Amino acid sequence: MLLLLAHLALADESTLVYDLYLGGKDIGDRTVTVRFLARETGERRVLEVVSRAETPLGPVSCRQSGQSGPRGATFTTNLQVGTTLSEVQGIELPTGGWQLVRADAEGVHESTLLPGQAHFSTLDLYDPGRTRRLLDAGAVGLLLAETGAILSGDLGAGSPTTVKIAGKPVSGTRYALSTSEGNAEFVVNADGVLLSSEVSSFGGTLRTVARSVPVPRTVGTIDVIETPGAGVTEEAI
Repeated sequence: MLLLLAHLALADESTLVYDLYLGGKDIGDRTVTVRFLARETGERRVLEVVSRAETPLGPVSCRQSGQSGPRGATFTTNLQVGTTLSEVQGIELPTGGWQLVRADAEGVHESTLLPGQAHFSTLDLYDPGRTRRLLDAGAVGLLLAETGAILSGDLGAGSPTTVKIAGKPVSGTRYALSTSEGNAEFVVNADGVLLSSEVSSFGGTLRTVARSVPVPRTVGTIDVIETPGAGVTEEAI
């Protein structure tokens, strides 16, 4: 007997390109692609982020991939700064916190972050389903998915603001994070899409700004697959 799989396939996909500025100078770009998948357990998102820049430390190439859903998130970052290579893998634990593995020229390093140490990662900032974590004002830890380091500080409540994108003012909510290593800020729109950010990096303030106004999500076609069998189970994050 044919069983109709109730899983919904790809709902839609969005791609945004961001310009990167360091000290006010245009140094490169970042392309973010998010695929939205509907599952019985809830929506899953698959992210691909590619960044290229010229910095005082040398050429930077960064490729990141991640998945997120009701059960948490995972990510992998491959970073090259000049001739130096490193990789960071992170898995959000069911009880909170993260399991990290970092590989570089000095070897492989494993660590576990407690729930109070890291509340969200920099890759979460590009995930419209997880930017809601910016609503948790107070003491937070920001996991830098690029390096595995933590920025700990106080996250303020959101405030209305506008960001100039392609010459047009776009409304959003600004969240500011004050840390001992420096301040950071993030602006997201009503759909949870990052419009701009500022984070201390590469010896200065790295500013990221969307190159075009984000297009609101639209649900695409739903693939229905008929498969013989006695049932299907699917692992979902």
